[in-house]
Order: sequence, then C-alpha cells, then structure tokens
Amino acid sequence: GSWGQNKMYSRIVCASIYLLLTLGSAHAEERANSTKLNILHIIVDDLRPEITSYGLPDRHTPNIDSLVKNGIAFDRAYAQIAVCGPSRNSLLSGRRPDTSRSWNFINHFREDHPEWTSLPGLFKKAGFNSFGSGKVYHPFVPPNWDGDKSWSALSLPFQNPCWFYGISCVPCVDRKGFKVEPKCNDGGFGPGDVRTCWCEVEAVEDILTVDHALELMDFAAFDFHSPMNKNFYLAVGLHKPHLPWQADKKHFDKFPLENISVAAHKMAPVDMPGIAFASCDSKSPWDPLNDTEARHARRGYYAATAGMDEQVGRLLDALKKRNLLNSTVIALHGDHGWQLGEHGEWRKNTNFELGTRVPLVISGPDMWLPKSRQGQRSAGLSELVDLMPTLGEIAGLDVHSLVNGETPLEGTSLLPLILGEMPEVKNASFSQYPRNPKNMSRPYEQNGIDHTNRTLFKVMGYSIRVDEWRYTEWRYWNPQDLVADWTPTGLMAAELYDHRGLKPYPTDFDISENVNLAEKKDFAEIR
Repeated sequence: GSWGQNKMYSRIVCASIYLLLTLGSAHAEERANSTKLNILHIIVDDLRPEITSYGLPDRHTPNIDSLVKNGIAFDRAYAQIAVCGPSRNSLLSGRRPDTSRSWNFINHFREDHPEWTSLPGLFKKAGFNSFGSGKVYHPFVPPNWDGDKSWSALSLPFQNPCWFYGISCVPCVDRKGFKVEPKCNDGGFGPGDVRTCWCEVEAVEDILTVDHALELMDFAAFDFHSPMNKNFYLAVGLHKPHLPWQADKKHFDKFPLENISVAAHKMAPVDMPGIAFASCDSKSPWDPLNDTEARHARRGYYAATAGMDEQVGRLLDALKKRNLLNSTVIALHGDHGWQLGEHGEWRKNTNFELGTRVPLVISGPDMWLPKSRQGQRSAGLSELVDLMPTLGEIAGLDVHSLVNGETPLEGTSLLPLILGEMPEVKNASFSQYPRNPKNMSRPYEQNGIDHTNRTLFKVMGYSIRVDEWRYTEWRYWNPQDLVADWTPTGLMAAELYDHRGLKPYPTDFDISENVNLAEKKDFAEIR
C-alpha cells in the first residue's frame, strides 16, 4: 500500500500495543520528573544564519524568529566539520571528528566506539522517551539511524522519508513522487548544480518528517501528561535548504529576482592557498558564476529556507496544542554553514567562516529562562559539540555520570551563556576539513572526499577561531595512523584572517576573510 496507509496502520498497531503496555506498567515506571524539562531538538540541513532575526531583513523566517524572541541566539556558533555526515557524527556523539574518526560518508563513530552514549541515547539512558524523525543522523552513518542505541522502541524502525517510501531527495519531485524537474537529477544521491537545481515544488520529505514527528509527539505528550510523568527528547531533522532547493511557489514569490543581491567578493580571498578552496560549481576560485546564475541560486536557497521555517511553525503549533510549551526547551541549529557565491564558493566543505558558522537558537519557557534573558544574544564562542552537555544539563540530567567510563565528552555546557552568568565559556572554537586533490599542483580542483577512503586523504585542514582572528593550517595526512603530520615539514599551507572590530550581529556574509595575512611579516606573531 501507500506510505500513508502503512503509516496509519503502524500508528494504530503501535498505539494499541502501547496502551496495553502502559496500563500494565504505569505504576512500575512512575517517576517524579516535575523538575526535568523536555527537549525538542531541530537540526536543519545546510542552514547558515540566513534568517531575519540574525539581522537580515525580509528573509521570511517568522517561526525561527519567534524562537529567537523567546530565547537566546548564538552569533558565533561553529560546526566542527562542514559536511553533513561527519558533523552529525560529532554533534550527536559529543566528540570532535578526530576522536569520532568520521570525516566523510564512509565511516561512523560506532566503528571505533560501539560503547559510546549518543546524544539521543543519553536521554534514553536517563529514562526519557527518545524519539526522532527525519534526517537526524546522516543516512547509513551510523547504520539504522543508530537504532535502539539512540531511540526508544516507539521510534523504531526509524523513519526518514527522504530515504524511504520511494521518495528521493533528488531530483525535484511532486507530492506523488513524480519527477517534475530533471535539471538536477544526477542519480538520486548527488547535489545537483546550483545554477539549475531548484524548483517551485513543496519539499515533500520535510512535510512527511513533520507528519511523523507529530505522531511521536502524541505519544510523548501522552506519557508526559500521564501519572508516570515521563519526559521526552524529540529530534527532528529537516532537509531543506539542502539541494535541490524546493519550496512552494508562494515562498519563491517572496523573493523577487530583481531584489536578490550577489556576493560582494566573488573570487577567492587574496593570497588564499588553493587547497583551502572546495571544488564546486565555480570552475575555479577565480572564475565565478555570472550574476544571473547566482541570483537564481540564492533565490532558491532563500525560498527553501522560508519553506523549512513553515515546517518549524507546524512543530511549534503542535507543542502548544499538546500543552507542552511550558515544559519544553527548543534548540534549533544548522549542521554546518554554507556559501552562496562568497569567495567564489558554493556549498559547504570549507574551513572558512561561512562554511563553519551556524545559527544556534535555544528557547524555552518562562519557568526556565527568565524574561530578562529572552530575546538576548550571545557573542561567546560556541560549537555544535557543546550541544550534548548543554541539552543534557538543561533537561536536568547528570551528564557526566551517564557517560562515565567512556571517552570524555569534548564540548562545554553553554548554560552559563544562556542564563547570562558568564560572557564566554571558551576562548576558541575548532573546525577541520580533509582534502584529496587529484593534482596537487592544482589543489582546488577535484579535491572532494565525501566517498574517499580516509587512508587516501592527502591533506587535513585545521582551523581555530578566536575572538579577533581565524587561523588555519593545512597539514599533510599520515594515512597509516590517520593523523595529521605536525612536524615542520608537514605544513602545506596556512591562512590567517583578521576579524578585529567585526561585529557578528547583524550578519554580514561579505565582511570577513577577504585577504589571507598568513605570509605577511607584520602578522607573524599572531600565528
């Protein structure tokens, strides 16, 4: 039968079994959780701070804006690696990529560390319902969306409609799954071409992801409001604005083409080493897309983001209808940044500010977040690896005891920033990215690693972001030990970018990292 019929059948069966089990075990499982908070964790694919409440007028993101109004917006939050699978392996395990040893779409943290507690697993271990829907983990890394190591039984088998039910993310499809835009069809797995890979068609997978999330929220609300007072963690992975850029026509209409600006700096930063550039839709770092192509691409991204925001609104409305708003903290963020033609770059896959910076918003009820803190912004440095200790502490968990004996978590709780107790909890954030150029004399060409065995990497770039600077070193890779060569001869190239005096809010994607100062004698002491 159809996906909808199977879904309804599964729901009826699950509900029947669940009610029987609940009636039989409510007293045994009764817990007093009145001091604990529920968590709604929204992970958005490829989302940079292209949001009205990040200082960009008319981006048509009212639902994310409402979270910012009632929460804390982090203006300097960074991913640890700017590509989906490894970033999610990092943030959902609470460890950095060199510890998870997941740098692309081949390997995952469970290979080396099957015993690790994941972020969803942390809540499951603490007795919460741990539910998930959509693209939370990247497909297949780890397997089965991490199955019962991360999720409660009612959330299994895990459902990500983007990869099930015959509906592919690529190319553009309509509600019935028919191809309507062959212009971005590259076999169903690839990213398409930003010049053409957009269509005025609703993003079907995100509708279905939220449909399923609302079913899981029904179960979560039932348990929470019952005598057992069982808390929940619900992760929802929204796929847009990942390519193809899909959205209903009404969202495209919000962004007239003539109103779309293009990047101020369309070519690579001055004195940028070629290895820093991710081979993408531009032929080279010095050969940008023309302005018409760039405007169409940007419009597609904006429309897809506005469409995604509409799905966020469905989640927020559902919390309210189920009387969960006053007991639930909501975290929303991207999995990494994105470039829309700045420095000649499109997509993610870099160590630049735009490739690594993400929007991060944490919003909650008055009982948890004082009114005086709602609508505030934090310029303190933060990282996605911080989410596991942060969300655990917010929910009232003893995070350290729950991961005792494992590889230590590598993030820091952001709660002092949220509550305004400290202006910063760290003085640096770290990101990294591997490269595998086919020709080392032209390292900006064909240097992707998404499906390259990690023993074949040639270079690993490590980037540190501090208050006023970003410094990046590109180090040759040791394929035997899977580590960078940190000897003096292991340095291939370096970058140094000046962020002094640049304010993170309002967001300006054109203002920074336009000149590499690493080889300038005047800045040697900064390095």
